[in-house]
Amino acid sequence: MKKRIISFLMLFMAVTMLLAACSASGNDSSSADSSSGGSSWTGSNSESPMNGSTEETTDDASPDGAVVMSTSLTEKIIYSADVEIETLDFDASVEAVEQMVEAYGGFFESSSVSGTSYSSQFYGYGGGRYASYVIRIPVESFNDMTGSLDAVGNVLNLYRYTDNITEQFYDSQSRLETYEIEEERLLAMLEKAETVTDMLDIESRLSQIRYEIESLESRLQNWQNQVDYSTISMNVREVENLTQLQDPDRTYWQQLGDGFVSTLSDVGNFFKDLFRVFVAAIPVLIIIAVIITVLVFIIRGKHKKRKMKREEKAEDSQVENK
Repeated sequence: MKKRIISFLMLFMAVTMLLAACSASGNDSSSADSSSGGSSWTGSNSESPMNGSTEETTDDASPDGAVVMSTSLTEKIIYSADVEIETLDFDASVEAVEQMVEAYGGFFESSSVSGTSYSSQFYGYGGGRYASYVIRIPVESFNDMTGSLDAVGNVLNLYRYTDNITEQFYDSQSRLETYEIEEERLLAMLEKAETVTDMLDIESRLSQIRYEIESLESRLQNWQNQVDYSTISMNVREVENLTQLQDPDRTYWQQLGDGFVSTLSDVGNFFKDLFRVFVAAIPVLIIIAVIITVLVFIIRGKHKKRKMKREEKAEDSQVENK
């Protein structure tokens, strides 16, 4: 009886220990799955870009074979625009451009203003002045300035461009750092060089490295300048009448009427221009008429003299025959 009780107790303890072991194993497995899920969610959340910066992870191999990890690269974007403007008041438009550039903290990279040419004055055309600008504006003021160009005149065309050079910029920057490290090592090797041949070889490589460094520094500086200051190419033209932009809501017959009226206006302008050309050319025509008149008198005088000589010869010959 005692043996049965002891056997039963031992069996009960063995089953209890087995159940406890299974329970502990299940808890460990559940804990591991929960930790893995949390890690996955955190990783996906950390990859989202913030504040306009490009979150990238790149492997850059350094000269000694080590791998450098770089993250959170700021985007390098070049903004530019081309704009064509026409105006009735050229002087006011030029002044508006100058005030706008000064207000937005920019500067003129180049500018040119051409007045009425001699040929235009000769043919009676007034106005026709033309201004061309290349303007550099801080990138934070680019949208504000391109959005307020109506203050200069009638905007005919406005084209905006973007050029994302982030990859090229940081690739060149990485190459520059690599060359700088190599330059330092070559300088260290040059100090320890014992033969003239080694020194010449090291100096030859140093000159190549320094050329590459200067080239990359110049390129990076130029890119950064273009990123910091956007470029606006602007043309301002003086006209007699502003171009009327076509209303897309007008009907087909209204468009036909507009075309007919425009044609009549062009014909009228043609005859007005022709009359202006005639009036402007009157002094020249008078001079030409005087020259022609003088030539006609000279030619007629010579012709009369020749005719008189012929008549005199004819009379002389008749007298001799008698």
